[in-house]
Amino acid sequence: MGKKILAYLTLLFFIFFEVYAGVRLLTNPVDFTSSVIVFFGIFMLVVGVVSIIRALQIKNKTNLPYRLSLFGGIFDLIIGAVCVFLSDKVVSLFPVMVMIYGIIMVISGIHKFRNYLALRDAGLRRSWLVVVSAILTIILGVIVFLNPFTATATAWTYAGIFLIVEGVADLFTFIFSFFF
Repeated sequence: MGKKILAYLTLLFFIFFEVYAGVRLLTNPVDFTSSVIVFFGIFMLVVGVVSIIRALQIKNKTNLPYRLSLFGGIFDLIIGAVCVFLSDKVVSLFPVMVMIYGIIMVISGIHKFRNYLALRDAGLRRSWLVVVSAILTIILGVIVFLNPFTATATAWTYAGIFLIVEGVADLFTFIFSFFF
C-alpha cells in the first residue's frame, strides 16, 4: 500500500511540475530557462565528480584504462560550471541556436526538393507532395533564420501551453482512473 501511495504522489508531483513549468514559460520564459540551465549545470557537476571518483577508483583497483572516464568527468565539470555560472550567457545563445536551426531547415528543404526531382523523374504520381513539403520547409527555415527572437519566444510560448495542457490532461487521467 505504501509503494502505491508513493507512486501516486510521485505522479502528482510530475503533473504539478508540468503545469508549473508551463506557467513559468508563459509568464517569464527567460528566468525559467535560466533556472533550468542552472539545475542542469548542478546535475552535470555531480555527474562530473562521480565520473572522476570512478575513474580514480578504476586506476587504483585495476589496470583498465581510466583516462577516458577521467576526461569525461572533467568535461562534465566544465559543462556544469558554464551552465551554473554563465546561465544568462547560455540563454542569450538561444537565438543563435535558432538561427542555426533555420539554416538546417533550409538545407533540409533543398534536400527535399532534390528528392522531389528524383521522384518526378521516376514517374511517381504523388511527387508534388514532396515539393510542397520542400517549399514549406525552406520558407519556414528562412522565417526562423530572419526572426530568431520571435521564433524563440514562439517556441517558449508553445512549450508553455503544451506543458499546461499536458499537465491538465494527465491530472484528468489520474482522477478518472480512480472512477472508471
